[in-house]
Amino acid sequence: MSNQDDLASADANVETEEFNHDNQQLVAYLDGELDDVQSQDIERRLSDDPEFRLRLQQLQQAWDLLDELPQANRDEDFTRSTVEFVALNARQHLAETKQWSQASSTRSVIWRVLALVAVTLLGWYLGDWYFGKQHRQLLEDIEVISEFDQYRLTDDFDFLQKLEASGVFYAEGESDED
Repeated sequence: MSNQDDLASADANVETEEFNHDNQQLVAYLDGELDDVQSQDIERRLSDDPEFRLRLQQLQQAWDLLDELPQANRDEDFTRSTVEFVALNARQHLAETKQWSQASSTRSVIWRVLALVAVTLLGWYLGDWYFGKQHRQLLEDIEVISEFDQYRLTDDFDFLQKLEASGVFYAEGESDED
């Protein structure tokens, strides 16, 4: 059912567009704005299509009624006030556009600076993570490396564990610091 509704809606849109296009063509025909080929196409369609002919007659009647309306008496004050109103409106629009443009420019600079800071921090973090792996491992193993000469003297790992548990190295480290 939804597909049928969609198809009906699409058909209605196409018909509306065709109707509007036809009306525009008829108005242009009445105004004499069409070239010879387009005028001949309209006249051919008018002779073949009674509905199209009726729409032209309705538009022509509306046109004639507009001609019968009394002309408005426009004096110089009306023209001047209208031009002033348009100029004032244009100034306000220009001021709003400038204000928006300046605010947009300021926002753009702020966003660019924030993006630059974020990219810099991300680059520093990723660089430290990638290139600092080896250095972090050395820092974790510094105690073993600093005592490597002593560890090298024995092949017995159990002996080294007993030495560590006894606290001999810690006692020496405390006396060196004092």
